[in-house]
Amino acid sequence: MRLIRLGVGLLLVLGLLAGCTSTPSVVTDYDPEFSFGELNRFRVELAEQEDGNSLLISPFTLSHLQRVIESHLASRYESAGEDGEADFVVRYHIVVEDRLDVRSYDQRYGFGYYGYGPWYRYPYSHGPSPRVYRQGTLIIDIARAEDNKPLWRGVAEQRLYDGLTPQEQRQRLSAAVTEVLSNFPPVR
Repeated sequence: MRLIRLGVGLLLVLGLLAGCTSTPSVVTDYDPEFSFGELNRFRVELAEQEDGNSLLISPFTLSHLQRVIESHLASRYESAGEDGEADFVVRYHIVVEDRLDVRSYDQRYGFGYYGYGPWYRYPYSHGPSPRVYRQGTLIIDIARAEDNKPLWRGVAEQRLYDGLTPQEQRQRLSAAVTEVLSNFPPVR
């Protein structure tokens, strides 16, 4: 009986820990008329930092991201290198932006010692409470190499937290790449 309680307790703790992990929200879209079985060789193009938000991203993080994408795709496809003949081209972008979260929350924690009444003077809600947070978006586009026709897009979004080291940021990006590219090629 004690062993069963210990096992149930361990499962409960593992379930709580699994629920606390933060995985990115992933969305994919693709051309349903294209036959993805025709793809054999790929090339990953360098990311260009175009706006102010993406300039905050370290070039070391971008090169790490490119290596992760290449290694993930190399397990299923042949790499064409930078100048080789490729069937499809992979482009990636990272966008970091500030977002506003407006929520209202309840200040009342119960009925109080005497219940509700004229002596209970706390309002039900303080109204909206705005919070600014940073949202990171990873976009991976796959296009046909011969004419740049878009074939597939994967997007991962996740709330970013201050205080992460560059290594922790790269670990999160690697996990996001794995999440996104696990949906490529699409299963019909």
